[in-house]
Amino acid sequence: MEPELQEPLGLEDYLRVVRERAWIIVAAVIIGALAAFAYSQSVTPLYSASASLVYEKTNLDTALLGTQLTGESNRLRTLETAAAAVGQDVSIAEGVKTQLGSTESAEALSDMVSARADKDRDLITIEAVSADPGQAAGVANAFADQFVIYRQNAARKTVAAARDVVKEQLDALKPSELQGSYALMLQEKYETLRILESMQTGGFSVLSQAAVPQSPFTPRTTRNILLGLLVGLVVGAGLAFLIDYLDKRVKDERTLENELGVPVLAAIPDVDRRRRLGKDRGRSAAPVGFATHRSLLEPFRTLRSSLQYFSVENQRPVWLITSALSREGKTVTTINLALSLALSGKRVIVVEADLRRPMVDTYLGLGAREGLSDVLAGMKQPTEVLQLVKATDYLPAGGQNRQAEMGSRPMHRNLYVMASGPLPPNPAELLSSARMAKVVKELAETADCVLIDTPPVLLVSDALVLSKHVDGVILAARLNSTTRDEVREMRSLLDRAGVRVIGTVAGGTKRGPGYYRKRGYGGYKYGYDYGYEAEE
Repeated sequence: MEPELQEPLGLEDYLRVVRERAWIIVAAVIIGALAAFAYSQSVTPLYSASASLVYEKTNLDTALLGTQLTGESNRLRTLETAAAAVGQDVSIAEGVKTQLGSTESAEALSDMVSARADKDRDLITIEAVSADPGQAAGVANAFADQFVIYRQNAARKTVAAARDVVKEQLDALKPSELQGSYALMLQEKYETLRILESMQTGGFSVLSQAAVPQSPFTPRTTRNILLGLLVGLVVGAGLAFLIDYLDKRVKDERTLENELGVPVLAAIPDVDRRRRLGKDRGRSAAPVGFATHRSLLEPFRTLRSSLQYFSVENQRPVWLITSALSREGKTVTTINLALSLALSGKRVIVVEADLRRPMVDTYLGLGAREGLSDVLAGMKQPTEVLQLVKATDYLPAGGQNRQAEMGSRPMHRNLYVMASGPLPPNPAELLSSARMAKVVKELAETADCVLIDTPPVLLVSDALVLSKHVDGVILAARLNSTTRDEVREMRSLLDRAGVRVIGTVAGGTKRGPGYYRKRGYGGYKYGYDYGYEAEE
C-alpha cells in the first residue's frame, strides 16, 4: 500500500476552497469596503486648483544691445529655476499675502502650493491645495500673479544695474570728452537701457487662471471603496487558502486516495439526522438501511460491485471493516454493505468484533444478550448466537416484497448478525486466540460473505490482530473529519503489520454544490477497564 505523490492543486481544489471558505472572503471584502468608507468619511476633504504660466523669451536685450543681460540663455534651466522659486521665494509669498489680505503666514501660504515645469510646452503649473475651494483658487491665482511680478522686477533690476554702470561711465567723462563719439555711444546705450527696463516682462505671463473646484480631489470615496474591496478580496482569499492549508482534515476523495495509496471504493453522502431510520424505529439515530434515505442505495451498490473484483480467488470472502478513530462510519458501512449484499441474494454474516464499544446491536435494535464473547469463551457455538435480520425492513417503500436482484434465496433470510455479547475484560486476548480464527473459518464456510466490524486502528490493536484471518481490510474515513495525520499514521500501522487493504469508503461526501456535512468524532476511552466513552 504505497502512497502516491502529492498532486499539485488544480482548478477543482481552488474552487473547493472558495466554496468552503466563501464566508471568509465575503467578510474580508465587506470589512475592506467598510474600512475604506470610514476612512474616507474621517478625512478632511481637500480641494485643488491650478493656474498656468507660459514662458515667452523676447531677447529684447540682445536685439537692442547685442548682448544677453537677463541670464535666460538656457530655456530648460530657466523653467526649472522658476518652478522652484514659486514655493521657495519668501518675497512671492509675502506678495500673495498682501494681495489676498490673508491672515495666513507667508510660510503657510507657501506650503499650500507646488509648481511643476512642463519643458515640452514651456509651461509652469501652479497648484494650490486647501480645505476651502475658494481659497485654493485664490491662492493659485495670487501666486501666478506675484510670480509674474517677481520675474518682471528681477529682470528690471538686472537692466537697471547695467544702466547705472553706463551712467557712472558718463559721469566720469571730462567736459572736453562729452562731444566725442565715445560719449555719444554711452549716451545712446544709456537711453536704450532705460527703454529696455520699462519693457521687461520677465518672460512669463498668465496663460490660464485657476477656477474654483466643485469637488474635492481627496478623499476619493468611490476609488477608496473599490480599493478596499480589492484589498479585502486579496486578503480574504489569502486567508481562506492559509486556513485551508493549515486545516489537516481530508476534504476530498482524491486526497484520501493519495494518502492511503488505495482506491476509494464508494463515496457515501451525508444523511439528514431527522430522516434516519433509527428515529422512526426507536433505534439509534444512525443512517442504517435504505427505507428513509434512498441516497444510500446507489453508493452501497457501487461498493458491493467494487468488492466483486477483489473476491475472484475466494468466492466466500471475509472482509474486515475498520477506521482510524471512532465516529468515522465503520459500523454504519458494515451494516449497510451487509444489507446491500443480502438484497443482492447473498447470504451474509456480520460479526461484531468490537468488544469494547459495540454498536451493531444498537443500530439494528436487536437486543442481543449473547454473542461473540460467549463463543470465544467456549460457552456457545457460532450458530447458536446468530440472529436473523430482515433485510426487507430496510428497503424503500414498495420494495419489501421484491425477491433478490441476484439468486433465488428470499432476501429476508439472507442476513445474520453475531452480536458482541457481554463485554469481556480481556478483548485483545480473546480476539487473538485460536478460537477466533476457527470461528471466522466456520462462518466463512456457511456464508457467501462475512463482514467483521472492529475497533479503530489508532486506538487499539484488535483490527491488526484480526486482519490475519480475513481476505482484505476496508477502511472507513469521514471527509472533513479524519485528518491527514491520522490517515498517515493508520497507513503506517497497516503497512508494518502487512495488512492487505483493498480500499476505502469515503463518508460525508457532497450532496450538493459546496455542501459538506461537518461532524466531529468522539474518542475511545481505553485503560484498565477497556471501556469507551458514550457516543452521541
